[in-house]
Amino acid sequence: MLDAGERRAWWRGRRVLVTGGAGFLGSNLVARLLELGARVRVADSRERTAERRGWEGAVDFRPADLRDPQACRDVCAGQEVVFHFASRVGSSDYYRRHPGRVLAENLAVDAQLLAAAAETGVARYLYPSSSMVYPRARQQSPAAPALKEREALPADPPNSYGWAKLVGEKAVESVAAAETGSLRAALLRLENVYGPGQDIDFERGSLLPVLVRRALEYPQTPFQVRGTGRETRCYCYVSDAVEACLRALEALADRRVVGPLNISGDERVSVGQLAEEVVRLSGKDIRVEWIPGETPLWGQVVDCRRAQAELNGWCAAVSLTEGIRRLFADVAARLEAGERQPVG
Repeated sequence: MLDAGERRAWWRGRRVLVTGGAGFLGSNLVARLLELGARVRVADSRERTAERRGWEGAVDFRPADLRDPQACRDVCAGQEVVFHFASRVGSSDYYRRHPGRVLAENLAVDAQLLAAAAETGVARYLYPSSSMVYPRARQQSPAAPALKEREALPADPPNSYGWAKLVGEKAVESVAAAETGSLRAALLRLENVYGPGQDIDFERGSLLPVLVRRALEYPQTPFQVRGTGRETRCYCYVSDAVEACLRALEALADRRVVGPLNISGDERVSVGQLAEEVVRLSGKDIRVEWIPGETPLWGQVVDCRRAQAELNGWCAAVSLTEGIRRLFADVAARLEAGERQPVG
């Protein structure tokens, strides 16, 4: 692992492309890369986001449709490192409503960007996969054992997003493993990353930021939670996920492929406990309304011991309670400013 001085020296002046850099995870990574002195290029479809995030002059912002091969070659040209965060992402309900769009767009963007990175001589490539790659059969109990990386096969992801990510993993691994190319790649299976800047739209947003928004707007907005409350999950604060991404890229110094590695927190929490914690931190007397619905995954928890071993002791440092407290502050400020969905 690089110490603080070595890390800053390695990233200083490094030409880095972040696709989806105006989104939740991407923008948090961009902020950290700027702190480290990297020369950051952001490729995203949100043209005005650079100005609204205060990035004027700090990043090379390139509006781009990454389904287009030439657009991918253009944004990859001259870059040493690529973090590929551009994806069609949303809540479980969103995946159920738009399975075809989610599958088609993610497969197209992943394929075109990977090909462009290999063709233009990119040296290091990070592909953020998802715990959605794991088979639904292994997640049918709230007490289901934490999933290890090898348990993604035989494949049976619960939705089209999981299928797209699993295909993306295999494509990246095959290109990086080829001895003829210069590309080295790291693959991280992220689970329930949350934090500032996350989508708070009721349809697209994931459970935790939407619950925080509902708590802040209560009683005008009902505090509704889909499911039974017995479902279990684990969560990872965004700064911990960003640190894992940096360590994975740095670990490629002497390896062609790092991962796939599970990245999340080690606190198993039920959806009922999560809702209770949000209510507690809100300081309000809130009545929770449970909305019946399909529960495809009863226990979605991953084993991160391999990441700890391969990424020099990485672990989630921000507790769930502290992370939710920070999320409350962020969402409250955005609602006060009149925002109801993410910047851009």
